[in-house]
Amino acid sequence: MVDDGALGGWSRRRTLTTVGGMLSLTGCLTESKPNNPAPGTTTQRKDGDEVSNSWPCFGYDAKNSGAAPTAREPVRNTRVEWRFDAGTPTMNSSPVVVDGVVYTTGTGDPGGIHAVDAESGGEVWQFDTAGYVSSTPAVVDGVLYAGTWGKQFYAVDIESGHRRWKADIGHRFGSSSPVVADERVFVGTIGDGPLVVSGSEDEEKFEACALLALDAERGNELWRYDDFGERAHIESSPAVADGRVHFSAEDGVHALNVETGEVVWSRGIIRNSHVSPAIRDGLVYYAGSYDGDTPSRLWALDAETGEIRWTYGMDDMSQKISPTVADGTVYVPVSSSRICLTGGSDDDCSGVMRGRLYAVDAETGTEQWKTEIETDTRSSPAVANGVVYVGCRDGISAVTVDGDAAWRVDFDGEREDGPYVQSSPAVAGGRVFIGASDGRLRAIGEK
Repeated sequence: MVDDGALGGWSRRRTLTTVGGMLSLTGCLTESKPNNPAPGTTTQRKDGDEVSNSWPCFGYDAKNSGAAPTAREPVRNTRVEWRFDAGTPTMNSSPVVVDGVVYTTGTGDPGGIHAVDAESGGEVWQFDTAGYVSSTPAVVDGVLYAGTWGKQFYAVDIESGHRRWKADIGHRFGSSSPVVADERVFVGTIGDGPLVVSGSEDEEKFEACALLALDAERGNELWRYDDFGERAHIESSPAVADGRVHFSAEDGVHALNVETGEVVWSRGIIRNSHVSPAIRDGLVYYAGSYDGDTPSRLWALDAETGEIRWTYGMDDMSQKISPTVADGTVYVPVSSSRICLTGGSDDDCSGVMRGRLYAVDAETGTEQWKTEIETDTRSSPAVANGVVYVGCRDGISAVTVDGDAAWRVDFDGEREDGPYVQSSPAVAGGRVFIGASDGRLRAIGEK
């Protein structure tokens, strides 16, 4: 499936430059230690400290840790520095950043992949795709990987905007973001169908979803795990560590062997295909509820065996996003669907959403603090240099790792209530980048 030099529908706006005339090694590499970003993703500050200049995939690394320990972020007098209009109805996926360029996708029709200059907000190139891209792309070794609702999976050269290869998978790709590790691309798919129609509607056979492993260089399928019910979905973004790929599905959470796709362990604790894991120090963390029951819970499982180490119950009801793990603490935002007056009946509920951010000890499951965040959230948090960033309904909030409010920026839009934010932040090069439901990418910087 190698297709070097294929144009794949692109327009070039600016010539990318690279140090020494070649692309640096970047991306979601499992070889990168948690507190040591991949080679080529840092720059040197005048004070001698290294600063992360990249956020190359959903959750920052292959473990979905969601933390960039050496990132430099805006700390005061924050503002929307620029907005990039992708010409798409929505931008609910999360951006990624590599060497001064932001890569983002249109999650409505028309979709496509956009490369945007991180400094100016100007478009570098656009790559047209068959179907929109609902997930966050991943960038590794100068190649961007993304799947579409049109059943195509692409590898695109980030320097030229040309297609490296395209694979016709036969599955739709939803919000499961790919992760690249061990020279493989791991990604979940949407169940589809029918595969066979034979006379009666009752005899229709529908295609099950799958967790796929693709060859990162050529695009051919290495293995698939599809032991799921018909028309089920995998919206979970996988996380990879120590030879295992972890993800959730509608029947529970799973760990598979990265080389063979064989089941290492499975547990029927969280029945939610949207919940993505985060891995750190031999534990895998999930946040969600069992069959939609409340309250939501945060789970810590032994990554090798699936044994439950601890659980922590949260008061809020809506939890469909990834936790973040940094410096011995798990951060997880949740939302309540309604706020009711004290002593009032259900009819007195205002219907207003409320957001809350929890900080829980990663080893023991003990609550460290919890704090209210303005409006609800469907955004997985990002942690950088002592600050937690969360997209919240019509803006973005920053909270210190001690639980204190740092700042909030509201987003203006054509609607009275502003654009909704489901995108997760990416922190790199002194800015925070985030998409929104109005189809625009925003860069938050200092005045």
